Amino acid sequence: MGVEQFKTVGQVDFVTSSSARTHSWELLLPQTKVRQVKPGFTEELMEQPLNVQPAEWPMEMAKQKAFQDISALFVIAATNELAGQNIIKEIGSATEGRHLRMYSDTISIAYAGDTSDETSVVLEKPRDLVSWFRDREKGAMALSGKNIEICTGLTAIDMKNPDAHPSTVLVRIAAKMRPYEMEDVNKIIENHGAQAILTTAGGISIWNGGTSLYDGSVPLRVFLQTDPYQQPVLIKEVHNWQSLSNDQIKQILYGAVPEAMDGLLHKLDAVSAQKKIIQSIPITIRQTKSVSSKAIRHSP
Repeated sequence: MGVEQFKTVGQVDFVTSSSARTHSWELLLPQTKVRQVKPGFTEELMEQPLNVQPAEWPMEMAKQKAFQDISALFVIAATNELAGQNIIKEIGSATEGRHLRMYSDTISIAYAGDTSDETSVVLEKPRDLVSWFRDREKGAMALSGKNIEICTGLTAIDMKNPDAHPSTVLVRIAAKMRPYEMEDVNKIIENHGAQAILTTAGGISIWNGGTSLYDGSVPLRVFLQTDPYQQPVLIKEVHNWQSLSNDQIKQILYGAVPEAMDGLLHKLDAVSAQKKIIQSIPITIRQTKSVSSKAIRHSP
């Protein structure tokens, strides 16, 4: 699987404050115009997902970001005629092909046993260094010697196709940390700065200088999940991954892999096709089916 099938994507607007995340998608889509867009959502206003497994939280969070951001665009367009015209003009003048607007969310999960163990701790971005150092459950030492998962949810909206409902996939990376000491953590802060900790789920990761704290003898296993009700599928197993370049590692961890983009495009096309089929059904038939379905649900 390569990038040839992505030639239909003319432009990707990645709604994020992370330039590194945007760059990872530029590397995956060299023939596509990829740009970073200032977020129109506020993470503090988002609610923690309910009734889903912790590993699947990023799917729900990425969707929340998308809906909040698009709602903000609609409000701006509705209340400011000039701004609305500019938004429409920008979409219309985008490079030929699909114009995708993308969102993502990432968490780290530490497991007491292996990654199939239900005893897990969700690690999000630290609020500050002091509490992160003191927190024994979710702080600086939480990952030491643990099996972990780095889970990234990706949501895409096709800005040129009103029939395409937003699609979401989840990229899950399983890895293992080696036992480490607080001195190792301090070295990361000295070399990469406190901000590298505060902007990373779990505080420590491959992308912020934490590579030395991972067990390099254990391969990175990359899974793709397109539906929260289905099991994730192993798409690649990366041995000797510590020999990869920093950019290559970031692409994997940010979910910028061909299989993820392929999954997003497939879901966008499937929903769009389904919507067109429904719209082609005469209204009288759709109403009849709806009444019949309701009668079945309430039958004794």
